Amino acid sequence: MDMLMATNILDNIICQIKELRNDCSFKRLLKRTDEFAENSIVDFLPLVSSRLKRVPRKSGELSRDEIISCPMKKFKIDTYNVIMDILLTELSGRFESTNIGPLKDLSLLSSRRIREVQTNPHIVPCDAFDALCSMYTLIDKNALLTEYIEFCKNFTEIENSIVLPKYFNKNVTVDYDYYYYYYHYTPYSDNSMEDDSVKIVNHNIASTRELFKLFCLAKLANIFPNLYLVLKLSITLPVTSCSVERTFSKLKLIKTKLRTTMSQDRLENLMKISCEQDIINNENVILLFAAKSSVLTKCLIY
Repeated sequence: MDMLMATNILDNIICQIKELRNDCSFKRLLKRTDEFAENSIVDFLPLVSSRLKRVPRKSGELSRDEIISCPMKKFKIDTYNVIMDILLTELSGRFESTNIGPLKDLSLLSSRRIREVQTNPHIVPCDAFDALCSMYTLIDKNALLTEYIEFCKNFTEIENSIVLPKYFNKNVTVDYDYYYYYYHYTPYSDNSMEDDSVKIVNHNIASTRELFKLFCLAKLANIFPNLYLVLKLSITLPVTSCSVERTFSKLKLIKTKLRTTMSQDRLENLMKISCEQDIINNENVILLFAAKSSVLTKCLIY
């Protein structure tokens, strides 16, 4: 889903919950439930008012808690309003304005938005990248905006130059909206000698990951440094805190009482090996570690 679309849906949901919190919405909901109960073949028992408990007033007590006798009013106060308040608190705390603003700025980095700006550079919002640059002060907003517009203007040429064309001197129109081309190396086999081939994969036009791949393949980090930094931020921002919590669990297993004198560099390297097992080749780690001395080479390789 597009980031801008997701943030707009979240804002709409928060407004809807706020509307459900008032008395008029509760009355409409109560009317709909009564109509459903009347038209249903299942018999629903009505809410029964409980017997009021008489609590004796203690000495020095000047006021008493109001006892709710109406069962519907009790349900509204103790259940309905509590649920709506919890939803509003959780959504507002997790997706507050300081968090939504940078997400809207990051939505400009998708292929879909870049193609829109490419056709019409004047549609870039006036406050683009304001929230992002205010949060990350090391990024220059004016330089970032200039790099973004220049990159959008040359996006098609950059994307077409990733893979060598079939003809140098012929203008061939290729639709890159749904496909993304990149080099896929096919290793040589014993039976046949194959060259580097081009692989076509489905391309998510709302994702910034494919755009970051394009930056890495085209070596654009030095040409658009601020835009490259923002792309790195966009793909490294965690969606949830589960991975962070799992990392702290690994930290407890690695840094024990017997390893309290471990240096920071060694601890970071061990954490990477433990947490990033899907992208780290253990054989290469063993070979690099064994190459440190002849004793390790004999123990680990021979």
